[in-house]
Amino acid sequence: MSKRLVRLMAVLFAAALLLLPPGGPAAQTRPPARNVIILIGDGMGPSQFGAAWIFSNRALKKDLHMAELMKNGRTAYLVNDTADAIVTESAAAAGQIATGQRMVALTLSMAADRKTPVKTIMEMAREAKLATGLVTTSGITDATPAAFAAHAAIRSDEESVADQELKFGAEVLMGGRRQFFLPESAGGKRNDGRNLLKEAQKAGYTVVGTAEELRAAPDGKILGLFNMGNMSYEIDRAATAEPSLAEMAGSALRILSKNERGFFVMIEGGRIDHAAHRNDAPAAIRDTLAFDEAVGVAMDFVKMNPSTLLIVTADHETGGMALIGNSKKSEGYVGMNLEAIQKAKASFEWMAAKWGRNPTPERIREVVRQALEIDLTDNEARTVADDTIRKLDPYNFSSDYVHSLGFVLRPYLRVGWGSQTHTASPLFLFGSGPGSEKIGGLMHNTEIFTVMKAALGLK
Repeated sequence: MSKRLVRLMAVLFAAALLLLPPGGPAAQTRPPARNVIILIGDGMGPSQFGAAWIFSNRALKKDLHMAELMKNGRTAYLVNDTADAIVTESAAAAGQIATGQRMVALTLSMAADRKTPVKTIMEMAREAKLATGLVTTSGITDATPAAFAAHAAIRSDEESVADQELKFGAEVLMGGRRQFFLPESAGGKRNDGRNLLKEAQKAGYTVVGTAEELRAAPDGKILGLFNMGNMSYEIDRAATAEPSLAEMAGSALRILSKNERGFFVMIEGGRIDHAAHRNDAPAAIRDTLAFDEAVGVAMDFVKMNPSTLLIVTADHETGGMALIGNSKKSEGYVGMNLEAIQKAKASFEWMAAKWGRNPTPERIREVVRQALEIDLTDNEARTVADDTIRKLDPYNFSSDYVHSLGFVLRPYLRVGWGSQTHTASPLFLFGSGPGSEKIGGLMHNTEIFTVMKAALGLK
């Protein structure tokens, strides 16, 4: 080859390099993520996040992990309307995240005809031979985890969901509602006589029911069912043998990361929603903080495994939570009572169980003093005993007594509630890692599916 031809080829090669986009070809063909971790704070709207952030920074003297992710990662404002409603519920919201298609209320990843299953991101991950997992503090058969691994015309068909989740074969299943895995003869709610715990063991699962058993379990397939119903609120958990959400998240990530191809996992803080439904500010804040600890576990994993897409979001806001300004005595705005929130020892659910049915004002005062160290006035206790708030607006306040309790506690806690129902409040979406560059601006929750699918390189 002549020297002249060599020089010409060199010039042409140099010119071709100049025409490439900045960063070179590798930057434009970024390899997909090896893992996807999505954490969903059920019912966690901006006010739940804001209340937890204020409490953590001012009372606990530490920032939220979610705030660090917001600052250093990508953030979007998320809307979540569905095929049939402006205000969603968890099944439709989770189905939209899982499938990328708009859902109708109460269905689990089904088309609008309520008959045709829509393939989920978790099913696609399994087909690609990735490990998969579901973790929640609610029930493992509840709407959010169910929408990723099951299909049903109605979310309340939890017997079918439990069966489908086991048949799916996810490596990790952790949460509550053991009752849907046990026959009625064993104290469960299955009317088909099947004991799915025994079936799970035959299928290779280690079945655990306490935090101690979880810590002792081998790194294989695991079914953790830690309560017959939902797992306990974080504010009540110390009196139980249940693991924290952070502990479950850590175990799940350790097990799933054994798969050389990677994994997909959904981790839910399910009881933020339940506390907000009951207008229970201290419990909602504590469960949001517990969720944030699980986010911290995921962020630590990502630091060691940077080929992981991490997403943190919510399915909807619950309760119309508002941090109100005035106390009984303040002349100006003061905001949430951090000291009162910190003194709270038990959830409204615990209090309602303590005072029983048809409680007297005296019994209500006694239980509130025990749980919150707050002395209600006679009129306030009578308002709760008469269940005034529920009677005034029965369409938006449905649980006995607790909404009236939430109302009379407004000037003590300085947290208010618009209803006990879900709201259409937009949400936060945070992300980091490969694929997160697509997160930003105003997004619809169906787009989360697209982000995850692209990051994993799924077809």
